[in-house]
Amino acid sequence: MAPSNLNAKKYVISTAFAATLALTPVVGSSVLANAGEGSSEGDITYEESNLPNINAEQSSETETPSATVNSSLIQQGDSGSGVEELQSSLQNLGYSSSNVDGIFGELTAQDVRNFQSDQGLQVDGIVGPATSEALGNPVEAAPEAPSSEEASEPEADEGELVIEEVDNSDDSSETEAPATASGANIVAAAESALGIPYQFGAYTPGDPNPSALDSSGLINYTFEQVGISVSRTHAGMWANDGVHVDSPSPGDVVFFEGTYDTAGASHSGIYIGNNQMIHASSGSGQMVVADMSIDYWQDHYLGAKSFQ
Repeated sequence: MAPSNLNAKKYVISTAFAATLALTPVVGSSVLANAGEGSSEGDITYEESNLPNINAEQSSETETPSATVNSSLIQQGDSGSGVEELQSSLQNLGYSSSNVDGIFGELTAQDVRNFQSDQGLQVDGIVGPATSEALGNPVEAAPEAPSSEEASEPEADEGELVIEEVDNSDDSSETEAPATASGANIVAAAESALGIPYQFGAYTPGDPNPSALDSSGLINYTFEQVGISVSRTHAGMWANDGVHVDSPSPGDVVFFEGTYDTAGASHSGIYIGNNQMIHASSGSGQMVVADMSIDYWQDHYLGAKSFQ
């Protein structure tokens, strides 16, 4: 669920904070900024995070469905009127090397295999729904293709100018459209970075196993895993990449300002749902999960963008 109070940005004060405001000295943003670009405020463990729930959901969605018995199959060893109808259909289509006797033996199985091969079906000698449908609507054999010489020499009347089209495109330049990065894939890529040490300025493009990352390096590393290129800095990503969203969804990037002495976006993380993000924590010294609902992150929240 997208955080309900993120749209209010840094002007929202939690109920607990408001209740103690009169008794507690006000902490200015200049003091909060000393926490560094990746504060450890709100850092939580994997078990406390939303990741176990996400992984459980993905696991249940990818489980292989149990096999069901298809009672409509006709195969070797069967007998009866269904086999007789099959043998009659094969005979009418010219695929009969056995009698129409209602017994599905090896000869009938071979007839079925021959038919399946000509129809482009799975050649297993078993008559299932696809083979049954093809028996009722067989595909006619394609006309024989002309020879390469005939194909390359267009017919023309004497004195007629023939213009032949030539494809000058380079097949090697044709590339498949990149697969759309899903929120689940982005979260999984960010999760794979958990535990990598934090180091300011650390990020090497193309390195699948970085020894260290900084906060914007984590975002670059994550989206590189799903085939998306983003700007190197938080400010660059905030200004140039993706589209702004009112409320973040898992896989979106959440941005913060004033986390250290710099103008504009100064920190970001990968949103994983339930008011949580994966980010680079200078305080914890590694890539971790943080609870964004605490006052520190709410006070510095800038907005969210989708890079998908």
